[in-house]
Amino acid sequence: MLRCRHVVAIAILVTAFATAPARAAVDLSEEEFRLYCGYLDAIEQPAVAKLKGKARDKKVAAMAKVKLPVLLAAIEKGERAGATCDEIGKKVEGDAKTAVEAALPGRVVVFNFDDSDPSHVVAQVTWLGIDKKKVLEEASLLATTLATEAKITKTIAIRAVDPGATDKLADEAMWWEGKITRPNAVRIDRAKITDYALTRYVRLFDGCKTNVGADYCVSK
Repeated sequence: MLRCRHVVAIAILVTAFATAPARAAVDLSEEEFRLYCGYLDAIEQPAVAKLKGKARDKKVAAMAKVKLPVLLAAIEKGERAGATCDEIGKKVEGDAKTAVEAALPGRVVVFNFDDSDPSHVVAQVTWLGIDKKKVLEEASLLATTLATEAKITKTIAIRAVDPGATDKLADEAMWWEGKITRPNAVRIDRAKITDYALTRYVRLFDGCKTNVGADYCVSK
């Protein structure tokens, strides 16, 4: 009987993994996304469309001001990620949204992902604060999460709001807000957020505003 139950339990686990939705996991950097989207746009232009093969690729590389191998590497990775930039953007958006909602369950109020300009993709998150003393830790957590899950992003804009506010999107509901570039966000070590959020990671954010206290915008 125990052996039978053990086999059934394993079967259930296998089924669960088999039916779980697959993560898109787009592994394109900001620059690779920009180059791939620029390439797709360029080959539709008459002056480029008339060219073929290496001549066409060299023309696009010159237009993008990069070496040909750099462009070709970006194209190869881009084609694996999706046939269009819109398709890739939707995959990244889905992964990023899932990740931030998992980081702060039930507390994400707004999630916007704007990839309309491939050279400057912006991710925006508004979340419900719980403890004003934790806003920098939670901001750092969201920043590193987006930097990991949405590598094509250039700017991450995040905002903590008062969970008791009637209108959580109103200016007066704001507890803390700031922006961070992805290169700065990847410098955040998730395991050290509690120790360094207020002393080191706060320096990585720009345009910070807060009603929590100056320490939450200026490092000690």
